Amino acid sequence: MNVLYKLSVIADIFTDAYLIDDSNTLVFLSVWGRDTALQEFLARLQLSSSNNGIRDFHIIGNNTDQYVRLPNVDELDKTTAKTSRESIYGTLTQLWIFDKLAVKPDLANHRALMFYHVDEIKPDPWSMVKMVCPLPLLDIWRDTILDVCNEHKWIRELDKGYGMNAYYIEIKDELEIVMTKLIQEHKLTLPDDCCPVQLHEV
Repeated sequence: MNVLYKLSVIADIFTDAYLIDDSNTLVFLSVWGRDTALQEFLARLQLSSSNNGIRDFHIIGNNTDQYVRLPNVDELDKTTAKTSRESIYGTLTQLWIFDKLAVKPDLANHRALMFYHVDEIKPDPWSMVKMVCPLPLLDIWRDTILDVCNEHKWIRELDKGYGMNAYYIEIKDELEIVMTKLIQEHKLTLPDDCCPVQLHEV
C-alpha cells in the first residue's frame, strides 16, 4: 500500500503520489480527501497569495518535508474519481492534477510529457519523440535518434517525488543540423524504396 503524505495547506487532504521537476515545480499530484476539501483546494489554486490563494506548499510525512512550487494554473489539468464505498472518513474523492503536456503535447515548441508509475516498466519515448519532432523520422533510425536526444538532454527523466516518474521531451531545432551530419556520415540511412528526407545543408 502506498504511503500517504499530508499537504501543509489544507487539513484532511493526503497525497499518495507526486512529481516535481528540478526547480520543485509541480508536475503531477494525486490527492485524496472529501469533496468539500478538494473543492476548497482547487478554488484556492485560482487565487493570488494575497487572497489566501495557494502558490506553494509542503508535502509532509514519513520523514519527508518537500517544498512544492505551483506553476501557472493555466499549465495544469485535472480529473477526479469518487470511491465506490464508504471509508472511516466518509466518501472520498481522488483528484489528479498534472501538467497539460501529458495529455496535449506542445507541437509548436516540440514538448511533451510521458508519465509512468515507478513500479511499471519504463515506456518507450520513441512514439512521442516522433509526434513532437518537427522533422519526419523513420523507425529504423530509432536507436540513433534516441541516443542523440539523450545526449543533448532533449529527453530527461523526472524522478523527484513519490510513486510517479515521467519523461520530459523537448526537441530543439538543432536536431536538423545533427541529422544532416548523421546522414552525411551514413549513420542515418534510407531504405531503397524511401523518398529522401529534405534537410537544409549546413
